[in-house]
Amino acid sequence: MVERIYDTLKGILYTDLPKNNKDQVVVYDRPILGWYFGDRDIKPSNLSIIFYGTSVPIKDISLGLQEYEHRITIGVDAGADNVEISERLVQEATRLVLAVLRRHRRMWVIETCPICSKFALTPRHFTEDHSTLLSPYVTAAQNNFDTLWAETHDASVTAPTLPASGLASEAFLRMYDAVGLGTTVSGLSTNAKNNILAMQRDFVEPIRLLYDVTCSDNKPSDDGRGQALLKSGQITLSAKELVKQTIYGPDNVPTTAF
Repeated sequence: MVERIYDTLKGILYTDLPKNNKDQVVVYDRPILGWYFGDRDIKPSNLSIIFYGTSVPIKDISLGLQEYEHRITIGVDAGADNVEISERLVQEATRLVLAVLRRHRRMWVIETCPICSKFALTPRHFTEDHSTLLSPYVTAAQNNFDTLWAETHDASVTAPTLPASGLASEAFLRMYDAVGLGTTVSGLSTNAKNNILAMQRDFVEPIRLLYDVTCSDNKPSDDGRGQALLKSGQITLSAKELVKQTIYGPDNVPTTAF
């Protein structure tokens, strides 16, 4: 569940943070050479970013709807030629990370694209990179929205323009569900179809949305002693996610287990 959130945070930070001419993320002139999932007892002396977290509280909002509350720590480690340079590096690195994350109060969390195996940060990937394939589903999603709008609003009230990412998400999920129902999707390769079926067998949510994404705590430096030249900073990020559950049981289980 949190693995793709880590991937998303890594992707956002890599995209938004300053880079050198080698396309490496840099703090001052020092590249970030390590991107790690899970905390470490022994850490490299060069600049690195580490993603880790604790438990995820789950709260029932209503029948069929649960709220997950994620709490993730982003650690920054820096080692340099002397203590003051290490301190300056970790202070600047945590400032940059915080500056980037403040701009993302909502985040799409997307699995690797089953069509081309690329990793994307927005559902717009599906409608921009696979426009021909998704075009019928974009039309269906837009028509459905227009119909619902007309049923609940006076004709004089103009329907708003749907966000491109939201429309792309709805179109992809329609195609994703069609594959699971055995409907033929024109232009979809056998490999992509098999990837989608595998995702469905593994109960994968291909597109998720985090909201109320906030940095609830910032520790620019540990100000530690006895650690040679290594300095560490931490940013704690909180986010919420709504998860829909439509199948409960007990009548949705097979008659035999083996």
